[in-house]
Formats: sequence, C-alpha cells, structure tokens
Amino acid sequence: MRSGAACTRSCAWQLITLPLAGPYPCRPSARPGLIFPLDALTWLHGALLAKLQAACKSERDCWHGLRRLAADKTTLTLPESKSLWKAFGSHKGQQGLGPIAVELCCLFDLVTRAPLRFVYAKSSTSEHKLIRKLTDSLRKRDLLLLDNGFYYCATFLRILARQAHFIIPAKSTLRPLVLRTLGPGDYLCKILDSHTREPMTVRVVFVYRNGFRRRRLVTSLLDPSLYPAAELAQLYHMRWDIETFYRDFKHTLRATSWHCQTPTTFHQELLMHMIALCLIRSAMLDAGRLKNTPVSTLSFARALTEARLFLKSIISGAANVLWSLLWMQFVYLCSRQQVRSMPDRRFTRDRQEYRRKSRGLEKRQPGRKPQQTPPQLQLPEPESFKNLKGEIYLLS
Repeated sequence: MRSGAACTRSCAWQLITLPLAGPYPCRPSARPGLIFPLDALTWLHGALLAKLQAACKSERDCWHGLRRLAADKTTLTLPESKSLWKAFGSHKGQQGLGPIAVELCCLFDLVTRAPLRFVYAKSSTSEHKLIRKLTDSLRKRDLLLLDNGFYYCATFLRILARQAHFIIPAKSTLRPLVLRTLGPGDYLCKILDSHTREPMTVRVVFVYRNGFRRRRLVTSLLDPSLYPAAELAQLYHMRWDIETFYRDFKHTLRATSWHCQTPTTFHQELLMHMIALCLIRSAMLDAGRLKNTPVSTLSFARALTEARLFLKSIISGAANVLWSLLWMQFVYLCSRQQVRSMPDRRFTRDRQEYRRKSRGLEKRQPGRKPQQTPPQLQLPEPESFKNLKGEIYLLS
C-alpha cells in the first residue's frame, strides 16, 4: 500500500510540474504540497545513481578489484528563517548571530564523479558523527579515501567491519610503534585508540612530492606486493576530485543561493541539485566514452551550459526531432569541451613570495649586494627514532 501511494504521488508530480505555456498546460487547481514530493525525488535520485553505477561497473573495479570512494564535509549557508534556525542553528562566534549553516557530508564515487549518498546535520557537527552514517553504505572491497579531519580509530574499525579499506593522512602528533619494515618509507605499525586503548595494525607509508612537505598515509591495505607504496601515493591524490566536486556543486550549480524556508523544502531543493548533477554526469560519461577519455578531463561547467540548451530545445518543441538524435548531439557537444591538463603545476606555500611574483616585484631594490654564503648540505630528515627500551616509533 505504501508503494502504491508513492507511485500515485509520483504521477501527480509529473503532471503538475509541467510548464504553464506549451502543449501540456499546468492544471490551475494544483496544490503546492504535491509539487516535487520528497518520496518521488528520493526514488528518482536513487534510480539515477543505480544507472550510473551499472554503466561504469567494469571501469569502477579496475584498481585491484576495489571500488574507489572518497568522503569529505562542507558547509552550506541557508537563508534566514525561523524554522531553519531551529533545525540547524549557526556557527559559534559573531555573538551567536552568524548565518544559518548546515554541515553536508558526501560519499563520492571517483569513477562516476557523483555522490552516492549524502547526510547533513546542524552546524558545528563534527566529521566523526557524519561519517558514522555514511559507513553503513560501504560494501565489501570498497576503498575509502579520507581527509585527516576524519582520523579516528572508531571510524577505522567501523570501515573494517564492513569488509572495506581506507587511506587517510596521519596526524602530526601520531607516533605509531613500528612492527616491521616493509620497504623504503613503508612500515607495518600498531596504533592505539585514544579512548579504549584498543590496538590496531595498520600500514604507514611516507609520501614525498616535489614542492610539498613530507606526509604519512595510514591505510588498511597491508600487502606491499599487491598494493605498492607508489600506487597508494598516486591513488590518494585522486581524493582531490571531491574538492572539485564541491566547487562544481556550490559555484557552478549555484548551490550557494537557496530558496528554502523549512528543513523539508531544504531537503527537496538539495535533492533537485543532486538529480541535476547525476543527469549531467550521465551525459558526461557517454561523452567520455565517445572520445575514449575519462570523465575527469571533461568540463562540468560547459556540460551544464549544454544541458540548459538541451532542455530548452525539448521544452520549446522545436521541430519533430527524435529524442535519440537530440541526446546524441548533446553528448557530442559535451565531449568537445575538455579541461586543460597541467600535471606539473604547483604554487609556493610562502604567500609573500607568491604575491611578490604575481605583482612583478621580484627585482631586488638597489642597495648593498647580498653576501655570498656557501651552500649547506641538507641531510634527510629521520623517519623514526628508537627509545631506551629499543622500540622504534615513526616521526611526522
């Protein structure tokens, strides 16, 4: 009975939301409560995600049979409303009169570049509480890439309980006990939960990259022959794709300007953004296969522009063109716009030096010549140290 009611509401939503002008006018007695019902939007979002997952099944399991996922949190600013303020509140500071904010955390697929699941909570909610809801969606042989803000042993145990794996940067204060050396900069270590003091065996890999500081990656992939350290370091750089997803979601899709006034309408509006994003990603997936290029090389902003023109041509009823021809033209136009690749691009971390170069102030002011100092040989920083008991611990 519940499914029948949902189907009825879904059909009513399809009839009511048709445009006022055109061959299918909207009924004048349409009630606002039936427009975009929550259950119909949830079903549509799930159906689009299932289609995306089925379309790229062979590409998703290409890295040692693991499905590569990422998770991160962002903050959304909502309009002023008494109902929204009671549900989500605002960040501390500004005498308690800051903007209404909601914390959004997404589970992101690195192949389809679409969010598989999202959760949101009131402002100032920690990452550990949000990721707890997302780990229930993990399946066997999933690989989750996390930021260092999610470092928590309870989260690691919850991921391992789902028969999944994780890669996360270690905290700077972490001093794990070395159990065995697996290779250069590759160690098998033991860490302890800060609350329960429960031991956990992990693998710590030192990552070096020109122009960046040395980092340590903590992972549950313990086999060094099956998962080499170089591949783990290269794989973790794919986590940046979720940052570009949030940029496309908040700025390109204009998810910074909300029109909701209640928590229910916020959920409906958020689902509409996710549905639009999944539809565009579906077209970009077909466009990438048409040009034999990955989806990450195509421009999301240009695909969004082509999608608006595509929908305009459908609504206007221009000519009696078949749907398949319009779709193929839309996919072809999306495949033409690619993002310029700059693999060796990097910026200095010194802001004063960066501003000096960008403003053309590199020339030294006239005055006394600098003294020539002999170059000093920089020794590599140690990776570990041994205490008086003979135990070896890793440094940051």
